[in-house]
Amino acid sequence: MPLVAVVGGLLALIVAGIVALLFTSGQTAEAIATFTGSAAIFGIGLLVVHHLPRHERRRIFALKAGIPVTVAIGLSAGLGMVVVTGIIIAVGTALDPGVRDRTHGIGSPLGTGTLGVTLVILSVVVLAPLGEELLFRGVLLRGLVRRSPFWPAAVISGIVFGACHADVWIYLFWPRLLALAVVGVGLAWLNRERGYWCGVTAHATINGLATVALLLTR
Repeated sequence: MPLVAVVGGLLALIVAGIVALLFTSGQTAEAIATFTGSAAIFGIGLLVVHHLPRHERRRIFALKAGIPVTVAIGLSAGLGMVVVTGIIIAVGTALDPGVRDRTHGIGSPLGTGTLGVTLVILSVVVLAPLGEELLFRGVLLRGLVRRSPFWPAAVISGIVFGACHADVWIYLFWPRLLALAVVGVGLAWLNRERGYWCGVTAHATINGLATVALLLTR
């Protein structure tokens, strides 16, 4: 299952790239590719989980606390991870001036059209948290924990999670890779302690705040 999760994530990125090539309208193509990639990751996660034993599926989706507590902890954890991410990226950029040069002038992935903005918001705030938490924590992390102690498994799953974000490699944006890996470890711990839905809430909070920041700076 860990191998399936990794291959599934990479296939989702390939699918997104192919879809982008089928369209020629710039930012709209990027928005459609983003939506397709997030939908593919979610679909692959659901497909893998569907083939797990029923008791494993129940464990993945089980609430470990009431909905208000789950949401409150997820929101708090997400806010904390946003702060940590910002510090890591700021320090990394200060240490490596080349990062600023490589990422200078990157356009907003939200684009300008209503369709593009809607698709990106849906994919980033809804589909990505649901799919990535399912694939990287629900499947990959659980498979790794069966073969190693929790923390090494969490670190591996966090690194894979970060490495599956294409912009890290396009712009050689290593502080973001480090930040994503740290967030991945945090989400792995949250998944173990508080369950899938708490991780989804934290992940959606992180992505939601990033989206709000992009909307305010357009």
